Amino acid sequence: MQASAVDLALILAVDVSSSIDAGDYRLQMDGIAGALRDHEIHQAIAAGPFGAIALSLVQWSTNASQATTLDWSVIGSAAQAEGAATAVEKITRHWVPGGTGMAAAIRFCAQHFHSLSWQATHHVIDISGDGEDSEGGDVAGARANAVAANITINGLPIISGSTTIEDYYARRVIAGSNCFYVPATNIMAFHEAIRKKLLREIELIAA
Repeated sequence: MQASAVDLALILAVDVSSSIDAGDYRLQMDGIAGALRDHEIHQAIAAGPFGAIALSLVQWSTNASQATTLDWSVIGSAAQAEGAATAVEKITRHWVPGGTGMAAAIRFCAQHFHSLSWQATHHVIDISGDGEDSEGGDVAGARANAVAANITINGLPIISGSTTIEDYYARRVIAGSNCFYVPATNIMAFHEAIRKKLLREIELIAA
C-alpha cells in the first residue's frame, strides 16, 4: 500500500555545473544509488513513525539550469529503495556550461516541495557541490526564505583541496532545524559521505 504520510521529504540537490566532469557526475550518481541500497539506511527508515520517506533528485548548475531528474518517490521498503537506486543510476546529466547558481538551486528546490503529494513531518534540501555561488545569487536570501517555510538545508561540500568551501557551507549554506553538513575530502569520498549524511538525516526523525 502506498504511504499517505512520510517522515521525511528529502530533495537531493546535486551540483552538475562545469566544475563537475563526466566522471565526477557518474561517481555522484553511483554514490547516491549505493547509499539507497544500504541496509543500515533501510533500517533507519523503518524505525521512523511512518516507516517511509519521500525522495526527489534535482540537478543544478547555472542560475538558468535546474532540473528535477527523479520525481518524488516513496521509499518504505528495500524494494522501493532498489527501484529508486536503479532509477538514479539511469539518470542523464542535465546542465548548461557556466557558473554555480546555488541560490537559484535553493529557490527551485523550495518550490519543488509544493509538488509533494504526501504529508511529510520534515522537509530537507540536501545540497552537494564543490564551489560557492559564482553567479551573483543571493544565497542568504534564498536560504532565509526556505527556513521561513520550515525547510532545513543540509550540505555536502566536496573539498578537493579547497581551503574555503567547507567554511562556506558551514556559515552560508546550511540552515534550519538540526542542520548539519558532512564534507567529502574529494569526489572519490562522495559515496561514503552521502551514505553518512542520509543516515543521519533519517535517524534524526526517529530520535
